[in-house]
Amino acid sequence: MNKFVILGITLLALMPLIDNSFSSFQTEIGDDIFIFVQTSVKNSDGQLVTYLESSKFSHLDLSALDSFLDFEASQGSAPIITINGKQYETIRRVQSQSFDSEGLVASTILYDNIDGKLVPLARFTHDGYATILGDTLESIWTFIRPVS
Repeated sequence: MNKFVILGITLLALMPLIDNSFSSFQTEIGDDIFIFVQTSVKNSDGQLVTYLESSKFSHLDLSALDSFLDFEASQGSAPIITINGKQYETIRRVQSQSFDSEGLVASTILYDNIDGKLVPLARFTHDGYATILGDTLESIWTFIRPVS
């Protein structure tokens, strides 16, 4: 019994030192960047099957994301909004996908093509949803960052 208690206490003490691959990043208005993603899945009849939203992410590549957003903003479609007297740039990206087989999706990921390689910029990990042939997915990514 004492061995289990000591082992448990030792593991608890070591937890901060262990690399946590399941960490999360919460974004909020006023941060260098606020990210909000809405994902909906509809069946082949157009009926809503799943709706998920989050501003909490299990992966963020902030340097690649900054480059991505700089490019997106340079396309001229980043409206400026004012919140509490501060100006913010709003950038939206819509991703769509049709499913041609059954499966399970457990995260929503925004990729960018960098030098011919798909690089994940942000990942929203969730419990998952089942898909079948004919289902369609739409993810709306909204990014809000201060105007510099």
